[in-house]
Amino acid sequence: LYGAGGLSSLEGYQSGIIVSPDGRIVTVASTVLDSDEIDCVLDDGRRFVARRVGLDPRRELAVLQIDATDLPAFAVAANDEPAPPGTRIIALSNMFGVAVGDERVTAQRGVVAAYVPLEARRGAAEAPFRGKVYVLDCTTNNPGSPGGAVVDARGRLLGLLGKELRSTDSGIWLNYALPA
Repeated sequence: LYGAGGLSSLEGYQSGIIVSPDGRIVTVASTVLDSDEIDCVLDDGRRFVARRVGLDPRRELAVLQIDATDLPAFAVAANDEPAPPGTRIIALSNMFGVAVGDERVTAQRGVVAAYVPLEARRGAAEAPFRGKVYVLDCTTNNPGSPGGAVVDARGRLLGLLGKELRSTDSGIWLNYALPA
């Protein structure tokens, strides 16, 4: 996804996941979406203009829509049981804007290190999300990664990569995903 940004530490791109064959996309709410036109580029190079159709400020999630049909999509299913620590994962995102045009996104292998309440900040502001997240053992939350998918070894969607945040307690950068 490409939109607003390009200023000091504000990237103009991020990731998103298609959650319905008719072009519904879930991503994180960010300054990238503060644009009149949000350019969506699929891995086969097709380009669409995405429009915002929903926003959840407490979870910092956004829903976009593109005019497309018959797209491959992740199945989003409510799961009462979170993936336990040690679960093998693959994080899929356009980290650092590497995928351009008809290129696949970056895939990183790792495991779920923990499932804990998010206590984080960006700058001086506390993250508004109040709930548990998956802490991952690989470096996933980089520029361009927010909105990327985290799947298990069977390809089931576990979560969505969040924004770049630091731990409130330690100040270290977090690598985490919001549960699906």
